[in-house]
Amino acid sequence: MWSLVVADDEPKIRRGIEGILDWHEFNINIVGEAEDGEIALEIIKEKKPNIILLDINMPFLNGLNLLQKLKDINNKSIVIIISGYDDFSYAQKALQFNVFDYILKPVNKKSMEEIITKAVNKLNEIEKENNYLDLVNKQISENSYALKKTLFCEWLNNKLSDEQVLKEMGFFNIKFGNNIGIMVVKLVDKLNIEIINKRWNTELLEFAIINILKDKFKQSEVNFVFKDDKKNIILVNKIDSTLKWITIGNELEVEIYKYLKCNVIIEQANVSDGILRIKEVYSKIVNSVKEKKNCNSIALSTIKYIEENYYLNNLNINDISNKLEVTSSYLSKLLKKETGLSFIDYLTDVRISKSMCIMEDPTVKIYDVAELIGYSNQHYFCRAFKKVVGISPTEYKRGK
Repeated sequence: MWSLVVADDEPKIRRGIEGILDWHEFNINIVGEAEDGEIALEIIKEKKPNIILLDINMPFLNGLNLLQKLKDINNKSIVIIISGYDDFSYAQKALQFNVFDYILKPVNKKSMEEIITKAVNKLNEIEKENNYLDLVNKQISENSYALKKTLFCEWLNNKLSDEQVLKEMGFFNIKFGNNIGIMVVKLVDKLNIEIINKRWNTELLEFAIINILKDKFKQSEVNFVFKDDKKNIILVNKIDSTLKWITIGNELEVEIYKYLKCNVIIEQANVSDGILRIKEVYSKIVNSVKEKKNCNSIALSTIKYIEENYYLNNLNINDISNKLEVTSSYLSKLLKKETGLSFIDYLTDVRISKSMCIMEDPTVKIYDVAELIGYSNQHYFCRAFKKVVGISPTEYKRGK
């Protein structure tokens, strides 16, 4: 039922209002009455009525002052002013407080019936709107993750503009912070011929990989995993630790092989200069994945080995050729043919790329970066970095 409070300093008026209508016919229950504004305020705070019948001229706290206080406490009641003819100017002033309507004394049954009918119709409209909004909010809440995934997928595939994605992120209250990671995981058929033919199909493997990623990042405050239009598996993730992020790609490759016995290409990057840069970085690493995918299977295995072991100070082509059971000279020529780079140049590029990611964290020292990417000392690292990037690591960090 709807609830009603009557506030009027005249007992006769209050009794008259109580008896003028059969309130139950309007689905209304009178939950309180007050003889002055101060009492009315306390009752309204306690009962939170749907409708207030309010005398404009009461002692201690008149109707206008009470309306101001109701506005201050954000009261949502429908207010109907009861006004004597002499108080009509006050009633007009009350309109600035968005009162619903007013009724002149002496109150008659017909006028009261008309106004209360309007008030109940309005309450029914409000309830219907609120129920609809509750339903929409419930659906959004239940499907929130799917909607957010769709948002990022459509943006990265050029179906949403930057302005639209920022607006939608605001709607969903998505906040990545200052350090965002993006990862592309690609299942490569040529490295998984046996498993795809005998145990799995590609769709099932991709589904399983997505679940491994979700589990791996389930503690992350903000993360989304989805497939783009090119069947790349994409992760967009809030980074809490840059150093942890650098190593997590290798960890994932190990876990994916452990549980699914399949090989994947993983490319990852981190962005510290705004969410909109993610789209540019996404395009870059997707192209990198595509280039690797087109490589000969032996060359691709070599690339993967380098990217999994770049941090080893003594990493050399003989280690890889022995593992792949080919000669080092053949492997060297094949890598050069497929990538345009020698083994040393490719290894250097991977190490420098990793170092640039690590230096997104301003707290990491240059000598620590050198050690983390496989250089025996800072001097060798700085020389290699300047040769590839054109500036020293210190200058690069200073420009971040």
